[in-house]
Amino acid sequence: MLRYIAWRLLFEICNVRRLFGHGRERVQYLAFGANLSDAVMNERRIRPFAMKPFTLRNHGLRFDHPAPWTGCAYASAETADGESVHGFLYTLSARDAARMDFYEAVPVINRYRRTWAEQDGERVYFYQTNRSTPDLRPTEEYLGYIVKGLESHPGASDEYRRWMAATPTAAPGKFVSSYLWNQPEGRNGAIRALIDLYQRVVLFVFLKVLYRYSLTAIFIRT
Repeated sequence: MLRYIAWRLLFEICNVRRLFGHGRERVQYLAFGANLSDAVMNERRIRPFAMKPFTLRNHGLRFDHPAPWTGCAYASAETADGESVHGFLYTLSARDAARMDFYEAVPVINRYRRTWAEQDGERVYFYQTNRSTPDLRPTEEYLGYIVKGLESHPGASDEYRRWMAATPTAAPGKFVSSYLWNQPEGRNGAIRALIDLYQRVVLFVFLKVLYRYSLTAIFIRT
């Protein structure tokens, strides 16, 4: 729990810094998941200075980043020869990019990491999972953000759009008991059950309170 409280406090510091303006530094962020949605970006109070369609070559979109619910996933871009990831390139201030890192659970929690790539004269970063896990599916809501975003992407073929729209989904339900950390295989059953319960409680508090509510974000003007 202390790690998640530290995450929230550091996030608040980033928000306060952003209250004093964007600063001079700009970065190029490639969005290909929920951040394709204007509603999500507005909720996070992040307004790009510019945006344009971008196709990252020799990478493939994978639903292999474990979500908090059993069997559910978020998107990641993995190296894959001959494949492409279609998204939008956002020009962000470095301060908003730092805030986005917190929304994507990069600092402290270390779920995603920033990965940089150079292509077509652009130096871009995107979020790549640190916990690639097979046999997961996106939720219907999450997949909808991607399908909707691809509608206006000139690089995405009709075949690619149909393939994405036909991706099987999973319904969010029970929290993953090992979402915070994996327990040793040989741990006593009673202790394992108690720690599993603790992890679910902490995850609930994180998602419903610490992740959702901020003391400072409400004052940010995009």
